[in-house]
Amino acid sequence: MTPAVLIIFATLISLLLLHVFWIAYLWCRSRRQAKLNLTRSGFLVIYASQSGHVEAYAKQTALQLQQIDQLNALVNIQDLTAIQLQQAQQVLWMVSTYGDGDAPDSARLAVKRLFQQTLDLSQQSYAILAFGDRRYSHFCQFGQTVASWVQQQGAQAYFDLLCVDHFAQSDLDVWQKKLQQIIDREIDFSEDDVYASFVVKQRTCLNKGSSGAEIYQLQLQTAPNISWLSGDILEVQCENSVQNIQAFLQQHQQGITEKLSQQLRHKNLHDVPVRLSQETFNAWLKRFQHLPTRDYSIASIPEQGYVELMIRQQHTPEGLGLGSGWLTQRVQLGEMVQARIRSNPHFHLPSTSQALILIGNGTGIAGLISHLQQRVQRKQGQNWLIFGERQQQYDHLYREQIECWRKQGSLTHVDYAFSRDQAEKIYVQDRLYQQAQRLKEWVQAGAAIYVCGSLHGMGQAVEQALCEILGSDTVDELRQQQRYQRDVY
Repeated sequence: MTPAVLIIFATLISLLLLHVFWIAYLWCRSRRQAKLNLTRSGFLVIYASQSGHVEAYAKQTALQLQQIDQLNALVNIQDLTAIQLQQAQQVLWMVSTYGDGDAPDSARLAVKRLFQQTLDLSQQSYAILAFGDRRYSHFCQFGQTVASWVQQQGAQAYFDLLCVDHFAQSDLDVWQKKLQQIIDREIDFSEDDVYASFVVKQRTCLNKGSSGAEIYQLQLQTAPNISWLSGDILEVQCENSVQNIQAFLQQHQQGITEKLSQQLRHKNLHDVPVRLSQETFNAWLKRFQHLPTRDYSIASIPEQGYVELMIRQQHTPEGLGLGSGWLTQRVQLGEMVQARIRSNPHFHLPSTSQALILIGNGTGIAGLISHLQQRVQRKQGQNWLIFGERQQQYDHLYREQIECWRKQGSLTHVDYAFSRDQAEKIYVQDRLYQQAQRLKEWVQAGAAIYVCGSLHGMGQAVEQALCEILGSDTVDELRQQQRYQRDVY
């Protein structure tokens, strides 16, 4: 083969390779563009959750949208970026309100970082599902905050803000119907996580003689295949007592039958709808609201073989509170309660063996005890407990267990704050100020802080103390690193 022919042959090969590379480049670019277009289509589902309930509902919704190719992405609000929000054309917000109108902990940095910006969302349509509890002031306030901000950025609402009162199914039904109208498709919102039967095996009042309301320790037996992690929640379905059901049936001149008793088991008998003329009794019952659920921190771990709860009786003008009255008085030993475990991911233990600072008061000891049980089971030391109650003589909850762990070395430090044992009241935040140097040293060494108990008073005061001792920026960093976790109510 002559040199000239070789040159021509090499040139043709080079041109062919360039052509192949060019085709490959165009194909890859088209794939990337198609992928980008795919990620920008469908709904961006954003959730802000405190106890895991709203997160679970958002994930359930996202799964249903994914199955019909209508999901852009599912995002925790703490991970939401301005670019991601600006690129989305359809957005579903699912946000809870915490305490008296506050944003969930996971959303507080987003409020500082994102909601202070001005974005162009004029190309965007959205809907907001706000979760709250009418027993608290500023009902669904954070949902209203989100609605106000996105409107200011030019986004267009599919429909007005929808508020859900304590996960009332009637409120969720309205949302689901409106959402199905938007996508013009039917989707299945039925829950896979059904209630299970828990048998009441033990119930003990732990603080007889206390100046505060009575606190009961309950142990519930369940099926061996039910499991949970320390920090998780038991969601209990409230029920009517047999006496209340019978009294209601007698009042309305109905025979007391097993079928009617079962129908009324979970119906709200205190706020009944007006009975229409000529309406049958059974038709009337169908319009009754379902009794709400109540959430309780679990104080045990699966290895103990039972679910343990700490319940303080709540007193209302009508008598004992719905949940506390049912569990501490009306349900009898050996009877069953309907409940389900709910994951509380924002209060789970870290995967590492880093030191823990556990702070709480009252029945908040339940969430802290479960973490200590888990840490002891894993042989993880460096645990510091700060706990507050009224009087040491009556309210020293888990006294023997805590002392045992301290002697074993599982608890490095224990600081109590019994507020009524001296003239000047002392609370857990006061112990933080007194141990400020130790607090700084533990945090600098990588410790995580877990707070469980009442939001008002304790939870707010503890956060203020942490900000004053460590600095607000450090507290924000701890929250972002998931080293500052709260289960306060």
